[in-house]
Amino acid sequence: MNHSNRRASLGIIMIVIGILFLLDNFNIISFSVPHYLFTWQMILVVVGIFQFATGNQRGGVILISLGIIFWIPRYFNISFHDYWPVFLIAIGLSFFLKSRTGKIRQSNSDSIDHLAVLGGTNQNIDSKQFAGGRITTIFGGVELDLRHSNLENGQATIDSFTTFGSVRLFVPEDWVVNYEATTVFGGYKDKRAHKPTEYFGNVLTLKGLVLFGGVELMS
Repeated sequence: MNHSNRRASLGIIMIVIGILFLLDNFNIISFSVPHYLFTWQMILVVVGIFQFATGNQRGGVILISLGIIFWIPRYFNISFHDYWPVFLIAIGLSFFLKSRTGKIRQSNSDSIDHLAVLGGTNQNIDSKQFAGGRITTIFGGVELDLRHSNLENGQATIDSFTTFGSVRLFVPEDWVVNYEATTVFGGYKDKRAHKPTEYFGNVLTLKGLVLFGGVELMS
């Protein structure tokens, strides 16, 4: 599913739910939802399902797992005193799921596929044919330095899924950056001193979903 279809699907879902609640408030129809569906745990599960269905399997599985882990003690007779080792297990498993973590790395890779869960990753890219890639951050952060790279055919796309995390991109000041990500309770800032708007040279497009997170551009 491409980015425009994802945005449209998310928008349609929100519109339909809003209409149903509005009609219920005016007693036109009866629309009731179990209270457990309106918790932050279920938000993680729903967003995870949406991400899994739209191609981000790793991020989707992690979000669904976290939602379920936090949801179980609330609705079953399980105390946190007995349940807390599960969090250690989940954190341990997250280290195996990370694609890159730790200190700053130099790379001439033409594409990226970063996964930061409960941690951070840093990478300097000096590729002359950078084609973009994917960044997934969940309670983590990614820093990517593209100041010494060029884009393949002058264009590249980075698909970022950020929830309770951050993405910081260092890009040349003469690059045009199109921000097309869906942002929900998040933010985007272009902190470069010079922000070109004309479409010549290198054009980097940022897509995806930013939920309770942030994306920053630096120079």
